Amino acid sequence: MQTNQMNELHYLLQSNLSQLVDTNMNPLYQVQKWGCVSSNSTTSDEAEDQQQMSIINERKQRRMISNRESARRSRMRKQQQLDELWSQVVCLRNENHQLIEKLNHALDTNDRLLHENSQLKEDASELRQMLAHMHLNSPPPPLPSASISTSHFD
Repeated sequence: MQTNQMNELHYLLQSNLSQLVDTNMNPLYQVQKWGCVSSNSTTSDEAEDQQQMSIINERKQRRMISNRESARRSRMRKQQQLDELWSQVVCLRNENHQLIEKLNHALDTNDRLLHENSQLKEDASELRQMLAHMHLNSPPPPLPSASISTSHFD
C-alpha cells in the first residue's frame, strides 16, 4: 500500500473507533467494514490472483510437457515391443521351416524303412518255405546214438 492510502485508512479507523465499539455486534456493519478494507486492497488481491493464475498455468504447462514426454516414451516402448515381436516372428518362421524339413526327412526315412521291412519279411517267408521244402525232401537226420561200452561188463 502507498503512504497516502495508509494515512487515509489510519484516519478512518480513528474517526470510526467509537462506531466500532457500538456497532461491533451488528453483522451488517461487519460486512461493510470488511468490504471497505477489501476494496482498498483490490490491487494486492488482483496481484495475488494473477500470481496464482501464473502458478496454475505453470503447473498446467509442466503437466502438459510431462504428459507429452510420457506419451512419447510409451510410443517408443510400444514400437520396441512391436520390433521384438516381428523379430520373434522371423525366428519362429525359420524354426518352423527347419522343423518341416526334418519332418519330411523323417517321413521319407520312415517310408523307406517300411518298404525295406516289408521286403525283409517277404524274404524271410520265402526262406522259411525253402527250408520246409528241404526238410520234406531229405531223409530225417540220424538220431544221436547211445554208445554202450562193454568194458563195464567184464
